[in-house]
Amino acid sequence: MDFSFKQPHTRMIDTRAFAPSIHWAEHQNIPPVQGLTRRLYDGELMYVYMGCIAVHFEDSAEPITFYSGDLLILPPAVKHRIVTMTSPNVRLLGIHFDLYDELDIEFDGDMVVSERQVKEESFCFWPNTADGRLVFARCYRSVPQEIVRLMEDISRSYQISKSDSFLVCRGYMQLILATLLSLPHESERQSSSAYEKLLFGLKVELQQNIHLPYTNKTMAQRLNVSEDHFIRLFKQTFDMSPQKYLQDLRHQAAKRYLRETDYKIEYIGGLVGYDDLHNFSHIFKKWQGISPLNYRKSFRII
Repeated sequence: MDFSFKQPHTRMIDTRAFAPSIHWAEHQNIPPVQGLTRRLYDGELMYVYMGCIAVHFEDSAEPITFYSGDLLILPPAVKHRIVTMTSPNVRLLGIHFDLYDELDIEFDGDMVVSERQVKEESFCFWPNTADGRLVFARCYRSVPQEIVRLMEDISRSYQISKSDSFLVCRGYMQLILATLLSLPHESERQSSSAYEKLLFGLKVELQQNIHLPYTNKTMAQRLNVSEDHFIRLFKQTFDMSPQKYLQDLRHQAAKRYLRETDYKIEYIGGLVGYDDLHNFSHIFKKWQGISPLNYRKSFRII
């Protein structure tokens, strides 16, 4: 099988030339599905809030698996197929964009290539380095929460559809790109292969049971290692401590419940592992900058 692929339109990276435009931005809840093979004219960011997806690329013999907290970047032109692997749903945030404001989109379908009528000239440009290496990786593990917040800001601004939202989204996207450029590619990260499978399995378990009182000690026992060694392994693999990762899962779930349900705030706190309303409100405000009630109100205004 031929796994070769060459990006059709590239240009030497010059961050001053970035003028990103947003074509689509939306939260998604997707049940387990095999997905169809497709190509894009533009690029797409896909953040995994909860669950697990596998992405099969035409130039790779093995799929890349993405877990909660991971970011997928789909460049233009490359054929890929996304398989959602978690029941009942995988929760994602997707943003379609181009880097140089070169693609006009009238309908959502204009972003996806129709193989019966391919418009080769419409594939957006993708940046590379002087030695021909593509600047952005396809997979970023456990991305900083600043990227997630900016993606959420883009989604919110895009849905407003006001005249100034275009420039607001462009500004947020430029901040995302700057942060991504500072992150290592997955191939450059160091991980302990002996414990990698166990760590990723534990990560999925945490996603599915955020209400449970996980401690570093109990999680270390699952790997049959000392608590200190477990914390080092987790940070080495996911770039954050296990407790910070668990807090982040709880925070993202709390925001989703506040946005998408009418549950009482105290009940939401219990769903994400905080039995005490005061403690939940205090921690939420520390992370988000506003109280759970004010966060919910900010979305009900739109």
